[in-house]
Amino acid sequence: MPGASGTIVYATLRAIVALAVILSAWHGGRQALPIIGQAVADASCLAFLLAYVDYDLRASLGWFALPLLIYVMGWEGWGALRAVETDPGSDAAADGVGAELLGWLGGYWRVLYRLLLVVPPVGAGAFLALALLYPGSWAFPSMPAPLRCTPETAVRGDTVTLHFAGHHGGELGVFTPVTGFLYIVDFAPQTAPPSARFEYRARFALPTVTASGRVLQAAPPGYPEVPVFTDTGTYLFRVSDVAELSASLTCRVRYIGERLPR
Repeated sequence: MPGASGTIVYATLRAIVALAVILSAWHGGRQALPIIGQAVADASCLAFLLAYVDYDLRASLGWFALPLLIYVMGWEGWGALRAVETDPGSDAAADGVGAELLGWLGGYWRVLYRLLLVVPPVGAGAFLALALLYPGSWAFPSMPAPLRCTPETAVRGDTVTLHFAGHHGGELGVFTPVTGFLYIVDFAPQTAPPSARFEYRARFALPTVTASGRVLQAAPPGYPEVPVFTDTGTYLFRVSDVAELSASLTCRVRYIGERLPR
């Protein structure tokens, strides 16, 4: 697959061609069912292409990409078979991509048309499905950092949000400017339900006013609860795996305290 800019240009050109074909079929008196079916397939193809290069759209699409891919493959595959078995100018319910245009193209050009306008988006959809079934198996052009903190500069009253991309550990802590290291989330036992396991969270919110952590001290023993955001400076958040078997994920937030008057 090309880079992000090339994919967006290709997706734009494909959308223009698909829209022209659908409008041609509409003005040509085609039945509503094949036009609607083709429009859904074209919209799905556009979503595949854009989601391939855009993380937020890819995350929003999620598992919905799988049934869309099955639909597009079924629609286009049936359309290709119908084009071979029937007259290309027929009003079949599923004539595939560019049925109106393919009606006057020769056999070789039809194959080229499908290779250029069908195979790339279906391939993008296949990679989306592969990433859902086997997370981390494919590197997309736009992959965010495994751990991001927003906002990067926070004031009292803000909510610091940790965003995770892919697998991460089950413990969260933070290095504070003065207090030292604080434990915010401890490892959950293996018997805990998925909803209680930090490693399954895609994001985690920490209000600067109420967020708290625990500091490990020798005497008296225990984990006294203390506020996280107390002093101005840089806070380094660390997400760890069990027994530190792999490198920890970190991100930084600069806390400036009270909001400055304007």
